[in-house]
Amino acid sequence: MEDSETHNLKRETIEQQYKTVRERTSNFNSYTSGGSHVMEYGSTSIKAEKIYLYQGFDPASVNFPPNELSHDTQMEAINQRDADILFLWHMYKNSEDGSKKKEILKQISETMRHRIHLDGSIDLIGTVLYGPAKGSVILNTIREPGLPLVDDWQCLKSMVRLFETHCGSLTQYGMKHMRAFANICNSDVSQSAMEEACVAACSSSHDPTQWHPSNHGYSA
Repeated sequence: MEDSETHNLKRETIEQQYKTVRERTSNFNSYTSGGSHVMEYGSTSIKAEKIYLYQGFDPASVNFPPNELSHDTQMEAINQRDADILFLWHMYKNSEDGSKKKEILKQISETMRHRIHLDGSIDLIGTVLYGPAKGSVILNTIREPGLPLVDDWQCLKSMVRLFETHCGSLTQYGMKHMRAFANICNSDVSQSAMEEACVAACSSSHDPTQWHPSNHGYSA
């Protein structure tokens, strides 16, 4: 859409649009800061056809110049797990001094503290379950290509819920730890052992009300 809205679609071909979008989406072939891969599927015999045959034509675009997007400036991207912090930060920067600004700053601080709590709790659970030498290794293990993330999806759901009950909602940020929960299931840890580890990791550091899944919902 970004490309179509800045071109005369009676002059631009499907192939031209593909190349333009591929370059833009790959962050100008760097694949950094959020750049990704655009792929072609289906018949390539239509590449020479004009785009208006498929998307229609807006008469207002008849005199459009070539794409006006800047092609020499890389995109600034942010990890999706930081979107909530970015949103709060913009609210903070655009708020006038006063109680509202202080409240937003408090939300930012609480969110960051909860992130630190989540990361630390996962690490400690790994230590309790597997020992200090193996905990991190097992939790971060990547399975061989072709194997599913987890053998028992019901186990994954149960382990996530046990964690969130005792340690608080994962939030979007904490979803990055889903592989750790999968590896806990793949190593045949019992629910009782997992619950014991969660209690040990979170009983003294977790606010049982603010981040409880009854307020935020379960992630699985």
